[in-house]
Amino acid sequence: MPIQSIDTRRVYKQIADQLLHLIDTGEFPVESRLPSERDLAEKFKVSRPSVREALIALEVVGVVQIKMGSGVYVCKPEQVRQKGRRESKVEAKEFAPFELIQARLLIESEIASQAALCRTDQDVELLDALLAQMTERSEHNQNPLESDREFHAVLARASGNQVLASMVEQMFDARMGVLFSRLSNYFDTRATWDQAIKEHRAILRAVKARNPEKARLAMRHHMERAYKRFSASWVKSNSDHKLAGKGTLNASAKGVKPGKIPG
Repeated sequence: MPIQSIDTRRVYKQIADQLLHLIDTGEFPVESRLPSERDLAEKFKVSRPSVREALIALEVVGVVQIKMGSGVYVCKPEQVRQKGRRESKVEAKEFAPFELIQARLLIESEIASQAALCRTDQDVELLDALLAQMTERSEHNQNPLESDREFHAVLARASGNQVLASMVEQMFDARMGVLFSRLSNYFDTRATWDQAIKEHRAILRAVKARNPEKARLAMRHHMERAYKRFSASWVKSNSDHKLAGKGTLNASAKGVKPGKIPG
């Protein structure tokens, strides 16, 4: 298989473009299953998260279909046409999802630490209320994403630095993009939200206690767990349930529509 080595510039786009070329030239026939993420990562000499981002990008333009519990398959030409004429190259206008999580880990960990030192009683009240909203929405099988976003925004504002507050809002909004939304489609379940809420609760406890080190570590743990949730196997059990946007839980995680993963 004619694989080219990948440089570090916009890695997921380069992988997607090479896979698209291999598909167009018949290396991977229609309806065939692509090699596993592990195999592709080894051949391209890149990380598995970069391969995952590339596969998501190809699914967005209708070139492949990800089937939970089975693998990634090349779409029929008519399937591609139904999604609209694809570009010859995959566009790279969005941040890579895993790079975005890494950036948030570095920045928001320090924000949480600073917020623990600078927060006011009013900040704590707002964070308490938002965490309660997240819990209530999850318990009613609704997506708590809006409360999640505001929780992180309030925490950033509590640091007293408006530049950092603006950065957090921009980074969180970046995860609303097509790639991030499609990736979260496969891992946004009641279980992942329940876990994320527990992580938010640990952050809030440290901020309440004015403990900057514990706040930093709690936020870092939250982002590391979010990274792992996105890195999980495509295989999911039938007992998993998805929170779809502002809607309710589906009966199964298989065949679901795009949603958002907690972060």
